[in-house]
Amino acid sequence: MKKVLVVDDAEANRLLLGAILKKLKLSVEYAEDGDEAVHKFLQLQPDVVFMDHILPTKNGADALREMKDQDIKFVGFLMSAYSDPDQIKIIFESSGAEEFIHKPIEFVKIQKLLKKYGIIS
Repeated sequence: MKKVLVVDDAEANRLLLGAILKKLKLSVEYAEDGDEAVHKFLQLQPDVVFMDHILPTKNGADALREMKDQDIKFVGFLMSAYSDPDQIKIIFESSGAEEFIHKPIEFVKIQKLLKKYGIIS
């Protein structure tokens, strides 16, 4: 079973995305801030990371970049409710993420992305 790390400081967002991922038959772990995310990432070595950008201790782009620098193969998605295209471009490019996901999260959008990257069939 593929492992997914969901990182968001808002419990409702973590649980919503977790429910979607579990419905898609994925194993889900959670983190609430950037430092905890990096720590859990190194322990779990997940196949996929869904990372909110605005987090306590370390923002999502920085935490995802730190994970990418570990040379562990995984797919990283950076998430935010930001709507400014210039701001999105800057944080996305610095993160090393494969995709940027606009919140709110939608089941069909998540399913399509996971299929695109071969996580689910």
